[in-house]
Amino acid sequence: MTLTEKIKKLCILNDFNKTGISAPVLPEKDILQFEHWMKEGGYSDMYWFEMQKEKRINPSLILPDVKSIISLAYVYDTPFEYNDNIPKISRYAWGKIDYHKFLKKKLKKLCGNIKSELKNDFPDIKLFYFVDDGPVAEKSFAVKSGIGWQGKNTLVINPEFGTFFFLCEILTNIELEPDAPMEDLCGSCSICSEACPTGALNDEYKLNINLCISYHNIENKNKIPDKINLNGWIYGCDICQNVCPYNKHKYFTSEQDFHPLPELFNKPLSTYTSITENEFNTLFSTSPVKRLKYSNFKRNLSKL
Repeated sequence: MTLTEKIKKLCILNDFNKTGISAPVLPEKDILQFEHWMKEGGYSDMYWFEMQKEKRINPSLILPDVKSIISLAYVYDTPFEYNDNIPKISRYAWGKIDYHKFLKKKLKKLCGNIKSELKNDFPDIKLFYFVDDGPVAEKSFAVKSGIGWQGKNTLVINPEFGTFFFLCEILTNIELEPDAPMEDLCGSCSICSEACPTGALNDEYKLNINLCISYHNIENKNKIPDKINLNGWIYGCDICQNVCPYNKHKYFTSEQDFHPLPELFNKPLSTYTSITENEFNTLFSTSPVKRLKYSNFKRNLSKL
């Protein structure tokens, strides 16, 4: 078994659904697209993109002797469906689990396993891990490593389990065998672009953040513009994923903490509007929804 095969086996044993390896160099087209996006102000008021810009382009500014990037996919979809005309929370956040903490525990354990396995041959191995909270171009490296292709909805699509998965990365100073990128299979399909109710995907393969429901009901800390209809979404939005043909295969996580909170799932608006601030803090104490704060939770509800 090769070194790369050993690491991939450990990734599977630690419950990750797919692993891909790439060299720590972004494709030139990705760098140019990112720089253009930054120049055009595509990040809106998410100013951390500006602060992290150089590290996103050059991973060696994170780990100077980086030689490989391990990209990992963890499926979070569950066998539940929304009812119509009710407040909706994005699938990744409708359970009682904060995926950042959950996946960082898994990555910490995985990196410990890798170090134990390789300690004799690589005593100076370094492993830095991230869960969409670091300055890593996760989609670009996931695509480069064959996790999937970047679809017209701008998400990474895997032909086996669609788009309902988290991306994680491990930067290492060990040189591993890279994987080949996957073919873009979107073809002439434009269902996601057509389904987006605000026109945020009118330019295929590009996301207009200023029209994106998820941006406004999570990241926007100010008044939501009158022209933005949340279409029932109070945290995140899954519309462009729900319609994607590659999400029809129904590949589910075994982690039940990603199942929707029974107190809120498919409940009417009145259930949400009656929630007090203390109840909000208790209900979402371990959920990504707590990022909203109660004031913006009420703001989002008022837009329905």
